[in-house]
Amino acid sequence: MLAALDEEEAYLYAILSDETGLDQAEFLWHDSENDDGVWRAFDFQWPWYANTAAYQVDQGARATGKTVGITLRACSFAFVYGGQQMLITAPELNHLKPLVSAIEERLNSHWLYREMRPSTKGMGVTRNPHWECRFQNGSKLVSRIPQRDGRGVKGQHVIQIELDEAQDYPLAGWIEVVETLNRFLPGAAWRCHGVPRGVRDRFYEITSGENSEWTVHRPMAMNRPSWSPEEREEKIQIYGGSRQAPDYKRNILGEHGDATNPLFVLARLMANVDTDQGSEYNSDVYYSLKLSFEKVGQT
Repeated sequence: MLAALDEEEAYLYAILSDETGLDQAEFLWHDSENDDGVWRAFDFQWPWYANTAAYQVDQGARATGKTVGITLRACSFAFVYGGQQMLITAPELNHLKPLVSAIEERLNSHWLYREMRPSTKGMGVTRNPHWECRFQNGSKLVSRIPQRDGRGVKGQHVIQIELDEAQDYPLAGWIEVVETLNRFLPGAAWRCHGVPRGVRDRFYEITSGENSEWTVHRPMAMNRPSWSPEEREEKIQIYGGSRQAPDYKRNILGEHGDATNPLFVLARLMANVDTDQGSEYNSDVYYSLKLSFEKVGQT
């Protein structure tokens, strides 16, 4: 069949069958912020979005393109995986609704996406009780929230999972979502996306290197072309006046930072309860280093 295609048709087939979705997005998407109207991935996003490992997790800063990556893969899914399903999940509806809205907006933005969907009212999109989008070749995008006990993702049998806000995903949901993936099918993939919050939980486990089957991406805020010294200083002040502030580390650098629970930052807690400067914590785990002008001048 491919041999019967002329050169232009062969190029179009290659673009539409790109499993990463990158070629298709740069071919079809419109970006009003660019002079030529063409959407383009940033340089730092290319190796990130183009990675095809089966298990991937983003331990990234805010506003680096995690939602965009999910959207481009969702839009290209039906062209690559006919008759299969993708699960899009997040801890709560207030996380999930903006994500599926972004996907639906892109699916409505080009005639080719519209042609792939049923011509019925709603064009294959249903919103109650869950957002879903059907395509004419049998592919489907389904969205679910796990609920506290994980039952919200039960009963799904999908070839790809996009799990957003992974740092807040409940443990019961992590356990149940494992069984939804048809992991031995060609193209099976599970991608998680989150911003660290310091809690030593499942998200920390898969991003800390303890589980080698996960490929970890760590995009930082300064990777964005719009990043500037002015924004750095603004964020330093907003997040506590220091680059070592836990919130700066999490939201700008994408680092886990000091171990915390939802109530306490460990370094601040220990500073109040461990006053022994010679203790293991104050001398090894976390300590203050002071340099005087005289000492620096002598060296």
